[in-house]
Amino acid sequence: MSKSLAWLWLVLVLAAVAHVGAVSWHGLPLQSDIMALLPREDGDDVIQRAKDRMLGALAERAVVLVGHGERGIARAQAEALGRRLAEAGVARPGVSVPTDAAIRRLGETYFPHRAGLLAEADRERLLAGDGAALATRALSQVYGFGGPADSRLLARDPFLLFPAFLSGVPLPGSRLAVDDGMLSTRDADGTTWVMVELSLADTPFALGLQRRLAAEIAAMRAAAPPDLRLLRLGTVFFAEAGARNGISEAAAIGAVSLAGVVVLVLLVFRSATPLLLTTAAIAVGLVTALSACLLLFGSLHVAAQLFGAGLIGVAVDYALHYFGQAFTQRRDPAERLAHVRPGLVLGLATSVLGYACLGLAPFPGLRQVAVFSGIGLAGAFLTVVLWFPLLDRLPPRALNPRVAGAVSGLWRLWAEDGHRRARLWLAAALLAVAALGTWRLEVDDDWRRQQRLPPDLVAEQAEAQRLIGFGRAHQFLVVEGGSEQQVLEREEELGRALGQRTGWLAVARFVPSAKRQAENARLVETALTAPHLESYRARIGLPAAPPEPPPPRPLEPADLSAAGGLPFLDLLVVDGLTHMVALDSGMDLEAVRNAAEGVPGVRFVDPTADMNGLLKTYRHRALALLALSAALSLPLLAWRYGWGGAVMVLAPAVVALTATPAILALFGMPFSFFGAMALVLVLSIATDYAIFCAEDRRRDPATLFAVFLATATTLLSFGLLALSSLAAVRAFGATMLVGVALAFILAPSVTRRRWNIPER
Repeated sequence: MSKSLAWLWLVLVLAAVAHVGAVSWHGLPLQSDIMALLPREDGDDVIQRAKDRMLGALAERAVVLVGHGERGIARAQAEALGRRLAEAGVARPGVSVPTDAAIRRLGETYFPHRAGLLAEADRERLLAGDGAALATRALSQVYGFGGPADSRLLARDPFLLFPAFLSGVPLPGSRLAVDDGMLSTRDADGTTWVMVELSLADTPFALGLQRRLAAEIAAMRAAAPPDLRLLRLGTVFFAEAGARNGISEAAAIGAVSLAGVVVLVLLVFRSATPLLLTTAAIAVGLVTALSACLLLFGSLHVAAQLFGAGLIGVAVDYALHYFGQAFTQRRDPAERLAHVRPGLVLGLATSVLGYACLGLAPFPGLRQVAVFSGIGLAGAFLTVVLWFPLLDRLPPRALNPRVAGAVSGLWRLWAEDGHRRARLWLAAALLAVAALGTWRLEVDDDWRRQQRLPPDLVAEQAEAQRLIGFGRAHQFLVVEGGSEQQVLEREEELGRALGQRTGWLAVARFVPSAKRQAENARLVETALTAPHLESYRARIGLPAAPPEPPPPRPLEPADLSAAGGLPFLDLLVVDGLTHMVALDSGMDLEAVRNAAEGVPGVRFVDPTADMNGLLKTYRHRALALLALSAALSLPLLAWRYGWGGAVMVLAPAVVALTATPAILALFGMPFSFFGAMALVLVLSIATDYAIFCAEDRRRDPATLFAVFLATATTLLSFGLLALSSLAAVRAFGATMLVGVALAFILAPSVTRRRWNIPER
């Protein structure tokens, strides 16, 4: 029966290998979107769709500023860069400069509706009854030099209100100007900067696009004339740097972890058999985990790959517990397996429970980590249980006397009454450290500090924004209504609440509501045309023109969208019932928030603050997962040890969980959601160690030595994550490092109780 199951497991493993090979034939599908690691907001679909639209629109575009002291060189290199990226299939040119045809279509769309279009200053004058001022202004434009008036325009727009409206349209401010078809600016040091706006051919988190874009820009830099500078601005550049760093760290951590395991196994067992079989267990765990993730998710997140590198140190535990029996007198592989199998099963169950709780988090990236690790552990477990007894030829051997003395000393520390004072000192030290650390403990829920922004890119972005002359704030307003016309009316009410503040873009500033258009037409007729048109025509000698029929309907946002020329306007429309209002970074955002509070249907949205609040909420939920995981483990442990024994087995884990954040606080590391999630795994691993100690009634040094080896390999894997440059990963790794070390020290304390379990 066991051989049949071993063959069946081999078939399944080979199927997993074939699946991974087929999927990765043209490259492993990897994700690098850091936002996938973050939770989705609960409940408010409107706000979420607005955020997705705003962030998506920004992410799909990128900007490169090409600078040189010679204008011609800067322009030629900018053209070459745009052409090079387009030919490489990376990006197509953006729409920084509207074409003449787009501008003409825009004017043709606006002009028939000119009767209802008024600049805000003109409207205020008419409301104040000062139509004479507008008539006087029109006269000065007619007789002034270079004015916008010509006979055809005057015949249809005698007071030149339409040019005034167009000049008042709040186009995004910028230091850039159109120079022979290209947006450029000249800096104070004489450098000419030309902007190359790019529309990406794929999502900015596609690794293939990131690599091609980085390669093309690197090649451009290498072949560039002397003193040419490139400034990058866009999500894709940060995503590429993060993905490259994450993949590099995953490879380095995996290599160091694997090398450490190999060296450790060879030094301890001095035989190739444990090394080969342990490597097989690790490889099977990794390939089955990868296959499961690809089946369930279709791709693998870089974070799952990074955390999966730490799986090596956990998956090897089962092999080490098995081969640890070589230091006893058990020669028969079946007998060795029988001795450790109950502990392996309970350990796997509690570990998988921990990973399952990790998978309950609303983070798609962490769900992949949970699936990857849970399936990987199960794969390693089945390899040990089904294959090792058939392949194990390792003879018994003696444990090194010094090693045996050291681990026996740890047994005696917790088991013998003569070491009571030492135990009290250890407990007092842990309490003191916990108290001091708790006093210094700080919580960090700012997700911006959970990722690493490359300093060179941050500096380039700041300089690019200075040169361009404006920057969009991350915050924005959402305006909702029962119809699109009501949304426009509420945007107009928002404009009144904001007063004279500038730097905000709303659809209603380009397309007034139908109600406002009708009011404007009546206002022009009563306050300007009726009292002033006849005398005005007489003064300039303008003959009366036949009245034009009004347009069949008011101007609508869809009309401008169809005309083109204002592409940024489309980004502000979530749907017919929801618009966004973009804000410049230089605005007093708190004043904007206060002004918006009094306008029905308008909400101030701060994605960063919302995300920080969510991380706080989910940090609390992660701590609740700890309680859930412990509660689910208790019945399993009680089945083996009784309820009192189950509490004793969990006690070392509880102490480790309590002390770990406090110890890290002494080193200046704040507690975050990612540290809380690591504690879920610490609970599982600490319980695993306690189970193996509880299973050994004789306090055999070989048992505790196997636990030590498991601890060492776990620290070589998850502990190395503490060296990551990504704060979220670093917090996870540091928590695992301290928590697992404490778990090993405290695990033998369970031997203070005698268990009513069969002796083997």
